Amino acid sequence: MARRTHEDALGVAGAETIIGTGVIVHGNLESESDIIIDGTLDGQIKTAGNVTLGINAIVKADIQGSNVTIAGSLKGNINAEGEAVIRETGHVEGDIRCLGLSIATGGVFSGRSFMEAPPRLDPDIAVDGVEPPEPAGPAPRKPSRGNKE
Repeated sequence: MARRTHEDALGVAGAETIIGTGVIVHGNLESESDIIIDGTLDGQIKTAGNVTLGINAIVKADIQGSNVTIAGSLKGNINAEGEAVIRETGHVEGDIRCLGLSIATGGVFSGRSFMEAPPRLDPDIAVDGVEPPEPAGPAPRKPSRGNKE
């Protein structure tokens, strides 16, 4: 039987900051890489990487990160540059601002969500030297029965 590592269980590889079950932190976390929390934190979380709250996490903080996944409990706002995900066991009490939001069946969200659309290309601007196609004109009219054209 294969042994599951901590990163396998949470589905996140390469995290530099891990707060395990039973660990209590009062203060702010700031990082350039991924953060995993499965313990208790009261403060703020800010990272250029992803934030994952495990099933045992109890967090009172605003979170800012690339993608945010909640499987535990969060009282605070989420500001994700990408996606925010609330898993089956996740509870979020606060506002969420992100590009994509996913709430699994059983996940709880109490707050407001703000979905910001990703930037769109202007259809009138050439991309990589290729001009946009000309707009199609009106469809040709079909002659009526009594009218010969």
